[in-house]
Amino acid sequence: MIVILHGWSDDYKSFKSLGKFLADQGLSDVTDLHLGNYISMDDDVTYDDIIAAMEKAWKKRGLPNDPRSVDVIVHSTGGLVIRDWMTRFRTPENNPIRRLLFLAPANFGSPLAHKGNAFIGRITKGFTGKKLFQTGRHILEGLELGSEYSWQLAWNDVFSDKAWYGPGKVLATVLVGNDGYSGIAAIANESGTDGTVRVSTANLNAEYFHWDFATDPSSPVHTSQLATAPTAFARLNDENHGTITMNGGHCANQRTADMMLRALQVEDGDFNQYCLDLQEFSENERQLTKQMSFDDRKFRAGYQNTVIHLSDDTGHDVEDYVIEFFAKKSGSNKPDNLLTALIQQKVITTVHPYGNNKSYRSILIDTDELQTLMVERNRDLFISLTALPELSRNGNVGYSTLAYNDIGSIHIEASRIPVLIQPDRTLLIDIVIKRQQGPKVFEFKSV
Repeated sequence: MIVILHGWSDDYKSFKSLGKFLADQGLSDVTDLHLGNYISMDDDVTYDDIIAAMEKAWKKRGLPNDPRSVDVIVHSTGGLVIRDWMTRFRTPENNPIRRLLFLAPANFGSPLAHKGNAFIGRITKGFTGKKLFQTGRHILEGLELGSEYSWQLAWNDVFSDKAWYGPGKVLATVLVGNDGYSGIAAIANESGTDGTVRVSTANLNAEYFHWDFATDPSSPVHTSQLATAPTAFARLNDENHGTITMNGGHCANQRTADMMLRALQVEDGDFNQYCLDLQEFSENERQLTKQMSFDDRKFRAGYQNTVIHLSDDTGHDVEDYVIEFFAKKSGSNKPDNLLTALIQQKVITTVHPYGNNKSYRSILIDTDELQTLMVERNRDLFISLTALPELSRNGNVGYSTLAYNDIGSIHIEASRIPVLIQPDRTLLIDIVIKRQQGPKVFEFKSV
C-alpha cells in the first residue's frame, strides 16, 4: 500500500500523474493507493489540527497500523506533517511506515515562508482561493527558516535516542532538485533552492553542535551529535519543486523516476549501500554543476543551512545579537580585513532571523566559496558574537562580547572547516553564553 501526502498550497489532484506512473510500473503494493488531502492555506489551521485530523482520517479510512506495513510518499510540507504525525502518535517499534519517500521536503524550512502574503500569493494559488490573502499563517510559521517547530521536530526523530530511520525501521529517501522556476514564478528563485525549498534544508542527515561559553568563556566546551540513523539523500539537476512530482506528466531529469522506484523497493539489507550510492550520485551531480555558466553554477552550488540558537545560562533566549565570520592575518591575532570582506560577500549568502523568536538564525553558507577562500589557502575561520545588552557598555547587566581579539571567540582550524561546514545539509548550533551582573545591581550597605 502507498499513501501520498501533498505539500503546502497544493492538493491531491497534483499527484494523480505520479499515482498513475506508479501503477503502470506494476509495484505490488500500488493497488491500494491513497492520495491524502488536507487544508494548509487557511490561517486558522495549525500543525496540531492537521496532525490530529490525519490520525482521525487514517483510522476512518482503515489504513494499516501494523508495524512497517505501508509505504508513504510526501512532498514539500508533507514531510513535516508525516514526521510530526508518526512521532506524535506512533513509536519506532509500532510505526506503520516502512518506506518513506520525501520529494523536495521542507524538513528545515523554506525561504519563501517569510516573504509575506502578497509575494506568496502572486506565485502560488493564494489569490484564487475562497479566502483571499490567506496563506496558512500557522503553517508558514513552521515552514519559516530557523523555526522552533522544525528544530524541535528534528529532536523528535533525527536526533531521538531511539532510531526512527534505517534498516528495521523507516527506510527514508530524500530527493530534491536544484533548478528554479521559469516565468513569473522565477521571482521566487534563490541560490541553493529548487525554487521553494533549499537543497540543504531538505536533507535529513543533519548534525547538532552545542557550544558552552557560560561555564568558562575563556575555554568553551563543545559537543556534537550526528543523526541517530541514516537516511538516503540525492540532489537532482534540472528538477524544480514542481517537476519532481510529475505534475506535468513526467520529471525533468530522466533519473528521477528510476530513483523513485528504487526508493519504494529498497530492502533492509541493501539500505546502507543504497545510501552510499545516492551519496555518490549527488556528488557527481554537484561536479556537473561546476561545468555550467557562472550564474547556473552559483545557483546550484553546495550550501549549508546553519541554524544558530543563542541562549544564556539562566535559560532565556537571547534575541538581539550579531554573528560574524572572519579571518585573522597569518601568525597574528589581528583581523584580516580583506579576507574577512570576501567571506562576508561570497561565503555568507543570507542570514534570516526567525520571525517569532530571533534567537534562532538561519545562515546560508556557500561551501564551495569557503573551500576556495579558506581551506585551499590553509586559513583558519573565526566566529565572533555580539549580544545585547553588552555588559561593557551597560555596566549593570549583559553579556561579554566574543570579539575579534577575545580568546573566547569560536576558532575553526582550516582542516576542520570541511568537517563542520558541509554542502547540502543542515547544522543546528546551540550557543550558551553567560549573563553577567555588575556590582551595583545588588549590594549591601552599612547603616
